[in-house]
Amino acid sequence: MHHFWGIRQGADVALLEDEAHHAHKVLRLNDGDVVRVLDGLGSAWEGPLHFLGKRGAVVARARELPSYGSVSGCFHLVIAPTKNMDRIEWLLEKAVELGVHRVSLVECARSERRHLKLDRLVRVMQAACKQSQKGMLPELDGPTPFSERMASTKGRCALAALRPESAYLPELIRAAPNEPWTVFIGPEGDFTDAEISEAQAHGAVLVGLGPHRLRTETAGLYAVAAFAQRLSL
Repeated sequence: MHHFWGIRQGADVALLEDEAHHAHKVLRLNDGDVVRVLDGLGSAWEGPLHFLGKRGAVVARARELPSYGSVSGCFHLVIAPTKNMDRIEWLLEKAVELGVHRVSLVECARSERRHLKLDRLVRVMQAACKQSQKGMLPELDGPTPFSERMASTKGRCALAALRPESAYLPELIRAAPNEPWTVFIGPEGDFTDAEISEAQAHGAVLVGLGPHRLRTETAGLYAVAAFAQRLSL
């Protein structure tokens, strides 16, 4: 079944204009075809499609599918954006598919990129929600300075750092699978000693992601996957 993004309007759900165009001109759907519309707030809305001229489409008196494709727990990924935008877009796409709940972009001392087009990144995440059939669009925010983001972090917090004393992240998450987790992933040059000391002062634990050195986006996906598999045998 085709999935689209839309906005609730009383008992109806209106497709976003570009989504209506895609349904009409690209997919060649017809009036009466049953579709599902995501609102980004957790529900999907199902019903027959009705086109309104060339630019609009609506599902009237749509049936709500609450908690559509919901992912248990709460995982917050805090990551320094890569210089190459394709790599951060790839990460966001895959992180949404695996079930991340929130992504915060953070500015570190060694950050390669500090300015991004969040609207484009949101569209990437929306497409991933449609592909993986999730009604909740993860929150995306930032970039925020490292100190500000660390000071606002609550609950269990981990900082991925290349240090010999680091614990193994998957084991920590498996030991507390029902707790909300926030994991910080730094830039290619790693966190500075000052940033690591600041994180530890705020109660963050240093973690490792296995024996190999990973790119930023790979490390971010590794952390999301570790949380997604926390309840598996």
